[in-house]
Amino acid sequence: MQQYDVIVIGAGPSGAIASKTCAGKGLNTLLLEKEGIPRFKLCGGAVSTSALSHLDFGMKKDLIERECYGARVHFKNHQIEVRRKSRLAILVSRDKFDAYLVSKAVDAGVALHEAEKATSIKPEQSRIVVETNKEKYNAKVVIGADGVNSIVSKYVRDSYKPYELGFCIAAEIPASNEEVDEYIDNAIDIHYGITNFGYGWVFPKEKHFSVGVSGLLPSMKNSRDIFIAFIKKLGFSTDVVTHAHLIPAGGYEREVCSDRIILVGDAAGFVDPYQGEGIKYAFISGKLAAERVVESYENDEFSKSALDTYKRACYSLFGENLKYSLRLTKLMYTYPNIFFRLLSSNKIVLDKWFEIPAGRMEYKEYIRWLIPRVPYYMLKTLLPL
Repeated sequence: MQQYDVIVIGAGPSGAIASKTCAGKGLNTLLLEKEGIPRFKLCGGAVSTSALSHLDFGMKKDLIERECYGARVHFKNHQIEVRRKSRLAILVSRDKFDAYLVSKAVDAGVALHEAEKATSIKPEQSRIVVETNKEKYNAKVVIGADGVNSIVSKYVRDSYKPYELGFCIAAEIPASNEEVDEYIDNAIDIHYGITNFGYGWVFPKEKHFSVGVSGLLPSMKNSRDIFIAFIKKLGFSTDVVTHAHLIPAGGYEREVCSDRIILVGDAAGFVDPYQGEGIKYAFISGKLAAERVVESYENDEFSKSALDTYKRACYSLFGENLKYSLRLTKLMYTYPNIFFRLLSSNKIVLDKWFEIPAGRMEYKEYIRWLIPRVPYYMLKTLLPL
């Protein structure tokens, strides 16, 4: 049985950053990934400027398919477009992006075992044993970075409730770069009012569009019909191959640690419930988990009570932001004809919201700014001068 200091299960953004950080601190680190790398990942592929600020290395230029400087927002018959001078996000294909992050982990000394699936995890008194479809390994601690359907999370807490999950259905629609630029140049296209607790999107990429629809799981029983109606309305061909995927909603109180186990990223439920952004919180939680593991090695203490300082660190850095994002989401979808109408017709409201993905404002501050102004802005919308 092979011995490691730490085993990271899942080679998405949180697993790549967690393993890279552990190896960089001198820990003998194994990164397990059930699929071969690169692997397909359903995702719009918008990585915010705020998310990128948490990386300690630069992004390869050929990974950046488009840059985002604004958004065009739709709700019913309302539509506005707002642009900024500073970049809000980059648009990437997740197979290449994730493979690049993993390459940085390998460069730091991580042992990568791809196409090897973890099948069971057994915490013991002085170690934790991980069994895969190929081998057995043991370590002092495991970091679960294996996404929304996490195997590791089963050893920490109950599964997500249906109302805590979003369902996404999407397709990649081929187009020439000229067609992409003509549809929307260096911005993203967002459509509200299509689903419950979700939206439709059109993201420009290299020689294709990423087009999708998301919504709360219980309301997405006819998801393909919703998606086909959406792309048909936009004038895209309905002869497409669709892919579906679940994402957790952040802002809920959850266990993220047990003895010798830490959850990060989607496995921990760290996703912005309003935007659906998970990459930023994958980066932050992956690094925080690794730092907690290093501290545990210094103290030789891997109990849940010791590892729970990681949970407190996450809450301190972004937990409250996710909580207020969930509050804003519930408010906006309860009163869509007020809030989405404002977002799709008032440039000040939309431009101010851009401060969030730019990393200059949190949801609590945005809510405090928005709510007192709603009556005035609604009057301006209803009674334009």
